[in-house]
Amino acid sequence: MNRALNALNCFGQSKYEAKQKSYEQGNNGKVKGIYSKKTMSDYKQVADHFNTWAKAKGYRFKSLSDVSNAHIMEYLAERQNSKKSAWTTSKELSALNKIFGRSITKKEAGLNARRNADIKNNRGLGNNYRNSVYKQNKALTDFISATGIRSQSVATICPTNAIRNTDGTVIGFRITEKGGKSRNALVLKSKQEQITKFVNDSISKNGNQPFWNAPNKNLNTHWYRGEYAKALYNELLQAKADGQDYYGGYRSTFINEGKYEQAIKGHNSTTKGYDTECLALVSQSLGHNRIDVVYSNYLSRF
Repeated sequence: MNRALNALNCFGQSKYEAKQKSYEQGNNGKVKGIYSKKTMSDYKQVADHFNTWAKAKGYRFKSLSDVSNAHIMEYLAERQNSKKSAWTTSKELSALNKIFGRSITKKEAGLNARRNADIKNNRGLGNNYRNSVYKQNKALTDFISATGIRSQSVATICPTNAIRNTDGTVIGFRITEKGGKSRNALVLKSKQEQITKFVNDSISKNGNQPFWNAPNKNLNTHWYRGEYAKALYNELLQAKADGQDYYGGYRSTFINEGKYEQAIKGHNSTTKGYDTECLALVSQSLGHNRIDVVYSNYLSRF
């Protein structure tokens, strides 16, 4: 199983580019490789769990082809019955599909749907860490609340990544995120002055050194992406009501119009009580391209 996973190693390659190529070839964005070291580690852990389970059940598989879909679904059913969360079993299904080259769906496996309320790790939506951790990382959490940048990108951002307008105000950052995808992260208009001062002070003290090391693993950075999403949605909504250009002439720097049009296509002016156009703009600013992610995973939770 580990050899099967190692054969899918695509570290250092761009998952985003692979997905784009997949779409061009009519494969709906599906990619075979594994582009993240953490995903590889997680999937190998699933392989270990499955191997231990198989031995306990008395199965003696000699090759990957000896493992049937029924065996995989039996394993997943027992994991679900042992109260493993839907997020865990969904990850395990993805891992086992990769390992055995299958395409079993959650419906076929009888797995429960994932719910935000079930999230219990640091990607959850609860402010679930000690106050001392918050105090030690206030500058970082303030930065994420102003930019919406994912935790894995934080340690790579330097002053030269800053995007400034003609007045020298920092309005965004050039970043590389999940799967090697590059994007420009928008700074909240209400926070641009604060972030500009932060960047200028950092240059004076440390030159072009990264602002931070890797975030504390106990820090719930996802919570602050939620704060960013809510604040950005409200600011965009107010600018729209006032007939103002929220981006100050720099919309093309942060928004891919083709993806924006695709996101709002087929929707009414409001979706789940939210302004559809503003949802699409927030979605891109979070590094997504789906409005349902915004109202389901962010706005409805904050």
